[in-house]
Amino acid sequence: MPLYRVQLKQGSRTEINRVEAKSVSAVLAFYKSVSTMRVTEILEIKYEDDSKIPIDDFNYYKVFKGYLTNDKREMKQIIIKNVKKSVRSEDILREAKKYLQLNGVSIKSLVSSLFKFS
Repeated sequence: MPLYRVQLKQGSRTEINRVEAKSVSAVLAFYKSVSTMRVTEILEIKYEDDSKIPIDDFNYYKVFKGYLTNDKREMKQIIIKNVKKSVRSEDILREAKKYLQLNGVSIKSLVSSLFKFS
């Protein structure tokens, strides 16, 4: 059975649960029947890595921020945490062009890039 990530909200409280169920409609029906919290998001988990988490050696840039643009002059902010020290803005742009899209259109450029060091 598929695994789902379910976000529930009530007041200022947000809860995230993982459940295994037959379908999205089954997840929604379950929470509507047993909880007063409102289901705001249901995502199917396609990939999950249960291997051992590496120790934190602090050998990375804390945050990278920039704006990706496409040929339609649309822009979207990209935030990447724990960026490898060997990675530069040009590397991020090259990988974004290779793997990402913005509203279904290929990435053209990266503007206003910023690395936070500590």
